[in-house]
Amino acid sequence: MQFESALSRVRRLQRAGRWLTALLFAASLFALLALSAGLLDAWLAFEAAARTTLVVTALIIMGVATLTLLFIASKFSQFRAAQAADKILNSPRKPASAALSLHTENATPLSELLADRTRQSASAEIAALPANRIIPWRSTGPAAIALLCASLPIIIIALALPDASSTIAQRLLNPSADIAPWSKFRFELDPAKPVVVYGGELALSVEIAGGTPDQPVEFLVRRPGKSKIQRLPTFRESETRFSRTLDSVSEPVSIAFAIGKARSEWHTVELLLQPKVLAGKTTITPPAYTEREAFTAALDSNEIAALEGSEVVLSLTSNRPLAPSELIFTPATAPGIEPIPEELQGEITASDTVTFRWIATRPGTISTLLRDVRGTPAAAPLELTLKAVPDQAPVVDLTSPPRFLLATPSSAVKINGRAEDDFSLSKVRLIRTLEGFRDRTRTVAPAVNDKAFEFGDTIPLSLLGVTPGQIIELFLEASDHNPSLLGQGSSEISRIQIITEEDYAYRIRAKTTLEQFNARYQAIAEALRNSRESLEKMKDAAKKDPADPKAMASAQEAAKKAHQDAAELLKKLAEDFPAFEMEKRLKEIAKNAAAEANKNLAQLGQFDPKAPAADQQKQIDEMLERLGAQEKQQEQLQKDAALMAEAGKIMEMAAKFQQIYQTQQSLAKRILTIAEEIHKGNDTNRRLLKSLADTQEKNREALDEFAAELKKRADAIENPALQDMVDSTKEFLDALAMSNPQSVMDLGTKSGRQGAAEDAYVQAELARALLENLMSKPNPFAQACQGKCQKFSVPSPDIYKTMEQLLEAMMCQNPGYSPGDGQGGGGMGGGGTGPTGNAAPGFGMTDIPVLGPQRMMFEPPSLGGSADGKGQTGKTNPLAQASETEILAPTEIPRETRTAPDPQSIPEPYREAVKTYFTP
Repeated sequence: MQFESALSRVRRLQRAGRWLTALLFAASLFALLALSAGLLDAWLAFEAAARTTLVVTALIIMGVATLTLLFIASKFSQFRAAQAADKILNSPRKPASAALSLHTENATPLSELLADRTRQSASAEIAALPANRIIPWRSTGPAAIALLCASLPIIIIALALPDASSTIAQRLLNPSADIAPWSKFRFELDPAKPVVVYGGELALSVEIAGGTPDQPVEFLVRRPGKSKIQRLPTFRESETRFSRTLDSVSEPVSIAFAIGKARSEWHTVELLLQPKVLAGKTTITPPAYTEREAFTAALDSNEIAALEGSEVVLSLTSNRPLAPSELIFTPATAPGIEPIPEELQGEITASDTVTFRWIATRPGTISTLLRDVRGTPAAAPLELTLKAVPDQAPVVDLTSPPRFLLATPSSAVKINGRAEDDFSLSKVRLIRTLEGFRDRTRTVAPAVNDKAFEFGDTIPLSLLGVTPGQIIELFLEASDHNPSLLGQGSSEISRIQIITEEDYAYRIRAKTTLEQFNARYQAIAEALRNSRESLEKMKDAAKKDPADPKAMASAQEAAKKAHQDAAELLKKLAEDFPAFEMEKRLKEIAKNAAAEANKNLAQLGQFDPKAPAADQQKQIDEMLERLGAQEKQQEQLQKDAALMAEAGKIMEMAAKFQQIYQTQQSLAKRILTIAEEIHKGNDTNRRLLKSLADTQEKNREALDEFAAELKKRADAIENPALQDMVDSTKEFLDALAMSNPQSVMDLGTKSGRQGAAEDAYVQAELARALLENLMSKPNPFAQACQGKCQKFSVPSPDIYKTMEQLLEAMMCQNPGYSPGDGQGGGGMGGGGTGPTGNAAPGFGMTDIPVLGPQRMMFEPPSLGGSADGKGQTGKTNPLAQASETEILAPTEIPRETRTAPDPQSIPEPYREAVKTYFTP
């Protein structure tokens, strides 16, 4: 037993030394793991979760390694203990191993005695060994060296970088703690303790010390309980200062600033639950006189608009339970006057809702500062604008007549208007004024309860006893139910200038082309021809053998239709207003022809298709003879019209020449203006010379085309009555060829394109003078170019007068021309009046709508018209209707935007009226 006890002592001491060695190696491993983890954290800057994983992993490795080493160190048997004892005793007899190998089973007494003596001897030797010799110190040396080698880098780093070592150690020893990774940068947050109002915005800045950031500075946001980090860019204020704003913060968040792996400490943003308006609504009850119901609307803007005198109820809902709050109303005042605020106490209608009530009598601003039940005020007061909308006066629009209208004393003026109020109308009146007489007021709607009222009427001017030169003013006036008696509005004034029928006729002629003039005569010829042809067909049907009653009945119906159409057209022509002198003869012929057509129509109504052929032919001959008497007069009229058409083609060319002259005159003036500017050193408009040169070239081409066309038209005239006109035309062409203004125009074109303004002006002015010299000759065609009709022998005196009127109309259709006696100043320049004192077409005054007696407008087939004039016939004058449609409604063009025409371009009879119209 002594031997086993001694051997067990050796075994224990040997095992303790092995355990010490294992622990030293485990400590070395721990140091290596700690060093590795620290270096990794310093390099990668793990977040808390990653650090926890890293530390747990290192601890697991450490634990497994330590347990494994201890387990290996614990495996030490008695045999190995005996070997260790023999090694320590250094005896060649190896007493411990020998004693352990002796067995007493089946032993003799002698052998058993010897074995006991051996064990006792070994036991004594082992027991005599000191403990420090038994412990295997030699094996612990490498372990201690390993521990020293593993710990030395940690010690060096700790001594060299104490701050970094301390930070890393804290991060590894407490991996779940919010400790910022170590870096050379130092972050100073401003504010140090961030605070934000619920739903507000938070401006954060960071001052970075330790160096200039070499990577982008990021703003980190982390929600509570969430591991996900949102990285946002920052705004650089300086080299080391960066900022970021959080918008609409509605929950606590943690924030930090980072540069790459380096970051500041996480800071929790404190959320202040101040009362804030989440929703609002207004209930507005209009005054009783408006008869409108109260309406509720969400407060979706910073303005409350209510009719003056309305009750306003403002309800505000907050995110917190509220205490009673006050509303401050500051009325709007004139500059320099100090407003006096008014205080209004609110009422708590729900735990989170406060309500204010007041009457909107004047505009101003509203301010209220909400407080919760703890007395915490809102971050800022709620500011609103109160707009007290006055009851608007009715809006009245007089759409007809237009703002300015010309009318003959026999005209009937249509009046159309509309009145509209924002609530309801009470009365509408029509006011009519005439200089020298008191105003005439007519109530057209004595009791209205609608928002809008349409008015329409017709005023026959003949019943008013007006005379040419007078001006009638019309306007509508409306009022509403506002008890303040301020709700009254009126339309713009419409002025009606009374003109003579001669003035009216002049305006018609000024807008009539040669084709439209001839179409009227073609229409009557066509009507009579159709009537005759229908009767001829009836006569052919009567000659058939055997007789065919059905064919005769069909021809009879066709004749009725032709005579009916002819009678209607002739009747209208007989009642039509004659604008030209020859139309008076046309009107008389139409009147007689209409009577004969009606007689034939009556006879056709009694015609018997089954009567004997002789009776039928007799009746048809009577009707043909009746038409024949009118056709003779119509044929002469048609011949005269044909004569007019031939002469008109020559007069058209005279108007064309006048247009060429006007273009050349305008061109010379424009080039002169540019030349004067260049002479003064202003070269801005020199570039326009090229386009003016193009215009000069086009005018030269127009002159060539004029000469060719005039010769063609003169050669085509065969009527002997126009031989004088033909001769004067050819004489004019010879003079044109001799003066050759085209060559001067070509030089002007070349100079203009070269930029030589003075040369271009001299040549343009010379060409104008040559054209003017051609018109100044006593040649009849040259006089026609000035607007003076050529004289020639014609069988009827009304033809010459009509020729004068046609020439005047053609000339007036040239922009910038007005009839006159002289060249250049009066007759060839802009401005001036016609022989009756009327403004010439092409000027602003001729665009004014005009009313007068009925006048059918005939369009030739080439212009899409019809020979019967039906497409242009109406109870009122088509000229006036066409002009009125071209005038903007009063509501579309405010008076302030209109430009008054030059008084010199307005005929004397109208100057005062136009001046009144354009005066605000």
